[in-house]
Amino acid sequence: MKRNGTKNEQFRKRVPTALLPILRGSKFSVDLPETTAPDSVTYTVTTTISEVITFSLGVPQSRLAATRHAVALRHAEAFFDATQRGPEDLSHLQISALLGEAHNELLAQYEADPPGRHKIAIEDGVEEWSELSEWREMISDAEVSILTLSPQGRATAVSQVKRIIDVNAFLSARALVLSAKSYRDLVEGLPAILWRVVETLLKRSHGNYTADPYVTQYPQRKATPKAEQPTTDRHVKTFDDLFDRWKAADKRAASTISTWRGYMARFTKFVGHDDPHRVERIDALRWKDSLIAEGLKKISTTYLATFNTLYRFGLSNSETTGIGRNPFDGVKAQQKTIAGTKRVPFTRAEVALILDAARGETLAHLRWIPWLQAQTGARVAEIAQLWGSMVVKDDTGHPCLHITVAPDGGSLKNEGSERTVPLHPDLIADGFLEFVATRGKGPLFYGGGKGKAAKQLRDDQKHPSKGVSNRVGTWVRSLGIEDKRKGPTHSFRHWFKTELPRTGCDRSVVDAIQGHAAKNDADSYYHPETSDMLAAISKLDLKALADSASRAEPKAGE
Repeated sequence: MKRNGTKNEQFRKRVPTALLPILRGSKFSVDLPETTAPDSVTYTVTTTISEVITFSLGVPQSRLAATRHAVALRHAEAFFDATQRGPEDLSHLQISALLGEAHNELLAQYEADPPGRHKIAIEDGVEEWSELSEWREMISDAEVSILTLSPQGRATAVSQVKRIIDVNAFLSARALVLSAKSYRDLVEGLPAILWRVVETLLKRSHGNYTADPYVTQYPQRKATPKAEQPTTDRHVKTFDDLFDRWKAADKRAASTISTWRGYMARFTKFVGHDDPHRVERIDALRWKDSLIAEGLKKISTTYLATFNTLYRFGLSNSETTGIGRNPFDGVKAQQKTIAGTKRVPFTRAEVALILDAARGETLAHLRWIPWLQAQTGARVAEIAQLWGSMVVKDDTGHPCLHITVAPDGGSLKNEGSERTVPLHPDLIADGFLEFVATRGKGPLFYGGGKGKAAKQLRDDQKHPSKGVSNRVGTWVRSLGIEDKRKGPTHSFRHWFKTELPRTGCDRSVVDAIQGHAAKNDADSYYHPETSDMLAAISKLDLKALADSASRAEPKAGE
């Protein structure tokens, strides 16, 4: 529904009549996604309960509004169920797990930008104060209040640390209603947890991002069986079910399918089950820390991004998947790029060496793919999957490469990767078009001597061009280019991006040739003609560059 005076959608859920005397005037909190992106962070909405629970979804009618509504509705139902069952009396283990969740949530919220030191102007000069020092004072005050061993003292303690953690909102967000004893145990255990958080954040503020020493000490909280949401035959029951639903929603690259299945197998072995509904945030945080401890790189954009994507898909389709929350939301591995590891381009001498060596090869993929990469700056996979039917002519009759998905199941990185790029005159002069004619309309670099197309691939089967790409990379390494920072095929892409602007070519033309996305909305309106691209790439004298290697015989890397 909408409220008068606003275009934003409203969430509105009537409170069951039997629960009104209990809930009226209390707080309801729920974590909602900020965007529909797989790695979207959440924000907390807290509202006072009357006859209804109502609050703004923050956006007009849209997919995002529907996603937020589904999350809020599922949480409200769980909250009502918990209230109906009555206060829960948790064991010491469950309280410890709950405190662990508080610890891990606070770290996830603050460790990227820890509360630091600030300077403020005063009448006599400048005064420095620390937010973490203020946290310490709050925690110390709370400990004193708890020592009174009274409900009033515990209520005061909760109020004193509210700026750090709102205990009641924390419980509401988990649809938990605690007995007096369990609430007491939770509050009395809170200061020790907060001291640990302050200790770790202090390390983070000094640049120390080693694995948190406390995260593995907390047990896993298991949901009360009665609180679990019932599943139906339509709902996913395993990660494979969820993955298959996601995969069916759109065409996915075979390499993505293979890699993500490996990530799922790794995670399910870690948690000891294959049920996406049973995964808690503590599982995601522990797995993150274990991956960091293994020394793995780019964890946030690989392992964690996989599960964020799957759970975001499940949330967006919660009616059919049964997924009501994303335990990976906001879980990130704070890993800084180490100096000396960034990918770098080939040198001119290395490009000359590769092009000259390619001219002496008889295998088609070694003879032509390096030259096509040098003149287009394309990804090796885009070139390796070319078919004869993708060599076309533009309006002027000039031969071009129409870089698009291969008819037999090949793929491109994204929508902007599809493009038409003119052939460099040096490749035409060297006989590339005659080679294409021998392959017919089929694959240029795989499929046997006659270029026959491979059979239509299964969705989890790697495209045959992948093997071609790997063989080209191995061959480049055999030439003596062994610098690990230089991808044996991908560094062509970096070289092209660096070299072409040196000739005076506009960077927007370079982006169009390489299939790079526009930097802003204005740039996206620019569409260069193939004649503009031809004028640009023709400034690269590839033949002279290759000839220079024969004359100078430089060593790789010089």
